[in-house]
Amino acid sequence: MKLGQPPQKVWHSSQELNGSFNRLSGALNRLVILEYVWNQQVGGKARFWVLKAVQRGTLFVQVRVSVARNELLARQQPLIRELNKHFDTPWIKKIEIV
Repeated sequence: MKLGQPPQKVWHSSQELNGSFNRLSGALNRLVILEYVWNQQVGGKARFWVLKAVQRGTLFVQVRVSVARNELLARQQPLIRELNKHFDTPWIKKIEIV
């Protein structure tokens, strides 16, 4: 600490620390859960269906093979239902293929 700077905040419990990072940690936790559940649901197709981003309820997936694209289109709604089961509120509304 430099002279004249205010002292750093000292946390007395994990609750205080968690309150400071609650929004960021919540978003990161959801992304980690999404990636894990995605890999569990799609299995070996994860090498053809690569998660790229999530924005405003839309899951962006890069598809590497055209046949895998057709299968993803066919499994889109059941896959969204399965992914949303693992969150408190439904998060994923649609899947966009990029």
